[in-house]
Amino acid sequence: MSTQSSLDALANERASHANTRRLFLGLTIVSVVGMALLWAKPKQIDLHINPDLRAGDQVTVANGTAPVPNPNVYSFAYYVWQQINRWQADGGADYGTQIYNFQSYLTPRCQAQLQGDMEARSRSGELRLRTRQITEIPGLGFQDNRVLGEGPAAWNVLLDMQVMETFRGQAVKDTYVRYPIRVVRFDVDRERNPFRLAVDCFGSNKPARIDVKDSAVNGATAAGVAPAALPGLSDQPASALVPQRSEAPAVPVASPIADAALKP
Repeated sequence: MSTQSSLDALANERASHANTRRLFLGLTIVSVVGMALLWAKPKQIDLHINPDLRAGDQVTVANGTAPVPNPNVYSFAYYVWQQINRWQADGGADYGTQIYNFQSYLTPRCQAQLQGDMEARSRSGELRLRTRQITEIPGLGFQDNRVLGEGPAAWNVLLDMQVMETFRGQAVKDTYVRYPIRVVRFDVDRERNPFRLAVDCFGSNKPARIDVKDSAVNGATAAGVAPAALPGLSDQPASALVPQRSEAPAVPVASPIADAALKP
């Protein structure tokens, strides 16, 4: 082999090695960039599916979070609030038990309000041997206008409920109340709260008595027909539905949840 041929072969070998190094470097850069992009992607996706999929649904996920459909927000608020107000045998024991059992679905502020309400009711003798249950008024269930958004992370849910209480087996309360339940996104412990939602009690609102003479209520309870509009509220001032501040400094203020005017 001539000297020129040897030089040409050596030059080709060096060029081949250089191309291999460039290819390896390019693959390394692409791999690093790809791994960085994958690392930046959400590790979990918070996805809420609309229960009504007859016409299909489109879910938009941004940063691992999807919007919560109104039916899901309503059903969450209804279930948690109904369970908090379920005293099966003795409100003196059951109320605190329910607050503890559902603490993962309540904001700290709401827990404090419920604790204050429980203590106020206990001092006034409203809990001992009392039972309570609240149910949705027939025909006045979910409608889109019952869920009012406060941005992507908070909602006000209007629950029209029938409140029933007994004492030693005797009925002492049976009335209609609208609870403006505030629901917020709440990502604290996914093992205990996979919904990543929490009830924030009433927010800045207050519960109000529903006017039982309203045609929407009468029609709903009689025929089970959902009204086109929400039933009206009672003429009774909203301030009468919450306990008044005591003048005695030693007595703590009860929370709005006590709705004292709803007592028999």
